[in-house]
Amino acid sequence: MNRTDLDACTLHTIPCLLARNRIRLRSFCHIVSGSLLFFFDEYLQSDFILVLAGIKACVITMVVSTRSSARQGKEEKFVYEPRQKVALRDFVGFRYIDQYLEYDCLMTPDELRRLSAHKYSAVDTSWLDELCMKTFWDKVVELYPMWLAPNLITLIGLIVNLLTVLILTYFCPTATEVAPSWAYLLAALGLFMYQTLDATDGKQSRRTGTSSPLGELFDHGCDSISQVFVTLNVCYALQLGELRNSAWLVCVLSLSLFYCAHWSTYCTGKLKFARFDVTEAQMTVISMLLTTGIFGPGIWKIGLFGLELRHLVIISSLLGTLYQGGGYLYTIMTGGVGKNGSTVAGTSVLFPVCPLMAVVIPFCMIYSKSNSDVFQENFTLFVLFFGAVATKATNRLIVAHMSRSELFIWDWIYLAPIALILNQYYDFVFAEKMLLNYCTIYAYASLLIYCWVITRQICEHMGIRCFTITPIKH
Repeated sequence: MNRTDLDACTLHTIPCLLARNRIRLRSFCHIVSGSLLFFFDEYLQSDFILVLAGIKACVITMVVSTRSSARQGKEEKFVYEPRQKVALRDFVGFRYIDQYLEYDCLMTPDELRRLSAHKYSAVDTSWLDELCMKTFWDKVVELYPMWLAPNLITLIGLIVNLLTVLILTYFCPTATEVAPSWAYLLAALGLFMYQTLDATDGKQSRRTGTSSPLGELFDHGCDSISQVFVTLNVCYALQLGELRNSAWLVCVLSLSLFYCAHWSTYCTGKLKFARFDVTEAQMTVISMLLTTGIFGPGIWKIGLFGLELRHLVIISSLLGTLYQGGGYLYTIMTGGVGKNGSTVAGTSVLFPVCPLMAVVIPFCMIYSKSNSDVFQENFTLFVLFFGAVATKATNRLIVAHMSRSELFIWDWIYLAPIALILNQYYDFVFAEKMLLNYCTIYAYASLLIYCWVITRQICEHMGIRCFTITPIKH
């Protein structure tokens, strides 16, 4: 079979079989995986571009929509049906851009309708919140003018956090350098300001009568981005660039745990905060930055019980993550609110592990296979790159939860890590640092386009504005 015949088979025959014979989703996945294996077997020693063409063909078949479920009696069966079309006004008139938007960003009318009807539900048992932070936040929100939009508060906090992290990044690009004391203290202040603004945006929305699903989505979206900055702060404070494996472990644990928190929410329909949760974790990082700013990063190299202090911090973080992750796993397996213990969308509670693995596995592969030390020499850029990929995967999960929609494994942002992996496999056709730069730009462009388009659609559907409000008349 030549390349032309294979493309024709992949692009035309498989979708036709799906549409006419209503092949189940599992069979469709088998077809796609078989096609991938054929490509790698047929073209293993062939030209690099030809392999990319094969990957492209399989990707196009993967994004064929499998969005609906057919019910027969009491048994729920998920089968292929054409994706409901989105509004024409969401397209820009260019074929490839429209295809990208349709499969990557645009929500269907049913999804928008369900999202607009979403009600925020959370259970907060955080001991630090109950002890003092809620009282502090209640005092802070009274200082806000009534015209200040809640989403603008969240965005300001994110920008402040970003700026302080960028300053620290300037002095510690590889997380091995020693920054001025004021840079660590400023990063601690920036994180505290973000925490305060992030916690008071919801109170401001209730105060001004502007609560909406967009506010929840915007808040959690900014949290997912800020999680990357918090991870970098930990690495800078402890100089984890000197401990390559430890730095890798911190990044994986941080991004995975945040995803799992929203995974459990997708299953239960309710966001649950444990006794030690976001507030306590952020305060721990703030304390670490303050300690480093006052005593210098060398304090974390002091020996205790035969280990450096930073090793003990990492071990305790690992144990805490395992404990927290175990709680999420128990909730996922037992707390599904859909039929037969399924998710809010009526889908398998285990399927969200696939997008998570699509982030973590490439991260681990590139980290372990790079012979140019891209992770060591470009530490910050590498973390930011995979932070963008993880952030988009998390945002998709949040949108799926709020709109009670099926979650999909494929995302166009995955082309970036795929490019890095293929470049490594073919003995670095392109300079790894140069390709990492381009992939990072592409990843953040994909993330920002997704966030902007989703926000615009929700605003238009609900007739609201994102960053401005009309003050309440007394």
